[in-house]
Amino acid sequence: MTESTNMIENRLLLAQLNHLLTPEKYQDYCPNGLQVEGSSQIDRIITGVSLTEKLIDKAITYGANAIIVHHGIFWHKDDSTITGIKHRRLSKLIKHGINLYAYHLPLDNHQELGNNVQLASKLDLVISGQTEQQGLLWFGELSKPRILIDLVSEVELKLQHKSLYFGQSSARLMRKIAWCTGSADSLFNAAIKLDVDVYITGEVSEPIMSMAEESGVAYIAAGHYATERYGIQALTEYLKHSLNIPVEYIELYNPV
Repeated sequence: MTESTNMIENRLLLAQLNHLLTPEKYQDYCPNGLQVEGSSQIDRIITGVSLTEKLIDKAITYGANAIIVHHGIFWHKDDSTITGIKHRRLSKLIKHGINLYAYHLPLDNHQELGNNVQLASKLDLVISGQTEQQGLLWFGELSKPRILIDLVSEVELKLQHKSLYFGQSSARLMRKIAWCTGSADSLFNAAIKLDVDVYITGEVSEPIMSMAEESGVAYIAAGHYATERYGIQALTEYLKHSLNIPVEYIELYNPV
């Protein structure tokens, strides 16, 4: 990568991200914003879906002094001790002066850059609205009605990920759809109550198969990582055009 002579202060980048993503609007499972403070001046940014040691190593190799992710390093139910994996990650961030910014629900639900609206665009879904707590459950219609197996094939092709799906095998056309990216199997009951034909999320739990069969609402688990690539990618493109420094998304595929 070429050297950059332009810089932005870490506090100004934080202010810009907070203004854009409005984390104060959400009750979340993690701290949103600056999770680890690094260098006061930032001249190169790396982005990714989740903070991992491999992503940190990429940032070190590229000489980046800021990382922006959807899934950060701190979660409310985590052990608060700094040992093992967390210690290694934090040690590298601090040693190399790398600022870590993380935005979870604010990046899921941003009206232009968020995972949910970006997934709708990727799958050509017509958005009707949002419901449930914090508006995390989105609903609408398929732009072209199709049977379940054809819809699954299209989802797999566009997301480049193998889906797990459940539903009654029939020629019934899927028209009405609800979705929530990531791990949102807990919203399946709410989706059923919307009288949709199919629900898409990232992951699945054991009771879902029978719920799909008994309700008549199909369920597609399209991958947690696969459904949540597109928000951070959209944010990366936004920052490329709004900041005068290099910003690069790193793809570290996760089959879950």
